[in-house]
Amino acid sequence: MDRTEFSTCFKVLEDTIAKKEQYLDEVLVLTKGQEELLLREKFSMDAFTEFMDKKEPYIKKISEFDAGFEAVFTKMKPEMETYKKEFEPRIRAIQQKIKTVLEKGAALCTLEEQNKARLEYCLKDKKQEIKNFKRSSQTVSSYYKNMSGSIADQSFFMDKKK
Repeated sequence: MDRTEFSTCFKVLEDTIAKKEQYLDEVLVLTKGQEELLLREKFSMDAFTEFMDKKEPYIKKISEFDAGFEAVFTKMKPEMETYKKEFEPRIRAIQQKIKTVLEKGAALCTLEEQNKARLEYCLKDKKQEIKNFKRSSQTVSSYYKNMSGSIADQSFFMDKKK
């Protein structure tokens, strides 16, 4: 690999890591939106699902960026020592960018775990509400059945004549 090809590959790495950071920022914003939903008194599963749908293409792209970055880096690695001195400032810059991306990824994972726990709590509350509603409905239904059945069996007027 000559210097020009190496420089081109390095530019691809820089662009890829920059795009990955941009997409991670978008996913973080959407995940924070989910967090706000989960912290509200009234939880909306539809709104939560909307956020998930919006995040999906970003997450797919981030995976593609990771695979592309890995492929280009693997191709460049044998030549890295040859051009190390010449590209040293750019190498340090990309290392810093990688560190930033890893920190954002870790923050995203932490936020996702917190949201997962909050979602489980919200769903647990919803299940309890549904269970209570069903129980109340059954009780009311049972009451009306008993009342209508007991009324039919009773006689309101008694003939006291013999």
